[in-house]
Amino acid sequence: MTSPYVLNEVSKNLFKLGTQATTDWAVLFPNLVVAKDVWTLDRPVVFEPAKDRPVLFTATAWATVFLTLDMGDFGKLMETGFYHLTVMSPATFLTRERAARRLRQ
Repeated sequence: MTSPYVLNEVSKNLFKLGTQATTDWAVLFPNLVVAKDVWTLDRPVVFEPAKDRPVLFTATAWATVFLTLDMGDFGKLMETGFYHLTVMSPATFLTRERAARRLRQ
């Protein structure tokens, strides 16, 4: 699942990751579900930087798990979560799912 805001960020930054990332993105993109962006929440929020709030708010509105490699902006939330939202790296998520036997090795 993703959102228009995130897709815009991907389009601006994908070239930085090299040609393999562009190839992989072409395979992944058609399988994504695009959810509506959420710009505000009806609860107190202390989270910086502001540019990442739409990412966090959208994940909070539509998901129970938010996967990110952005340790700089979301790293602290990996320890605490954000309201009901669990925040983790893709590797941690895959390890957890495999341990629970929800994924094949």
